[in-house]
Amino acid sequence: MRKSQISVFVIIGIFLFISAVFFIYLNQSKKEDIIKTSFLSRLGFKSETDAIKSSVSECMKHETASALEKIGIQGGYYKKPEKYSDLGWTFIPYYYYKGEFLMPNKSVIENELSNYLDDKVPECLNQIYFKDVELKYENIKTKTSILRGKTVFNIDMPLSIIKGDKIVKIELKDYPVVYNSSLYDIIEVADFITKSHKENEKMVCVNCVSSLIKEKNLYVDFLNYPKDKSDVLVIISENYTSSKPYMFEFLNKY
Repeated sequence: MRKSQISVFVIIGIFLFISAVFFIYLNQSKKEDIIKTSFLSRLGFKSETDAIKSSVSECMKHETASALEKIGIQGGYYKKPEKYSDLGWTFIPYYYYKGEFLMPNKSVIENELSNYLDDKVPECLNQIYFKDVELKYENIKTKTSILRGKTVFNIDMPLSIIKGDKIVKIELKDYPVVYNSSLYDIIEVADFITKSHKENEKMVCVNCVSSLIKEKNLYVDFLNYPKDKSDVLVIISENYTSSKPYMFEFLNKY
């Protein structure tokens, strides 16, 4: 074989080697780009997911706080009961009405709180918007427990955060909302005031009530109701479970 032929083969070999190295480099770079793009995509989706989770958490906190406030103003009710005084923007229920005892028990009040959240949480979630991200949720079912010193909200509502082919699922029931709350004690005092009418239809044992609220660190006001002079507005309040006073009110008609 001539030297010139050997030289040609050597040149061809070097060319093929360089081509192979270049091809491998391009392939590797492409893989790295794909991995990098995928990683950045996942990183971006995680950031969006965290932001949505935070928004969902704020919804739950806002609506549970609103539920407690609403139930206090409306004497344990979300929807209007059988007998109430309508103020337009809200209503106040009657617990005692000319011999009738109408106070809701603790289970009814728990259900009223749950019904409020079943209506309001989806409305709040509908306000959450992130570009190119879809938030889907299934039927909501809330269980509320009024316990001594706290109120616990368990919101059972599966959520899905969707972006393209990526899906993150959240179970809200894994994140109960707990509030320091005097509602349990307030209900006990309201029940005592209401049932005291069984002994005297027109009188309440003020000393008995005073002793009870002192024990529970609560306040009670008996006020003439401006809309009807035969009505007494009862307001039970406290100022130790949150930064602003909590009030629970109802009416007695004599």
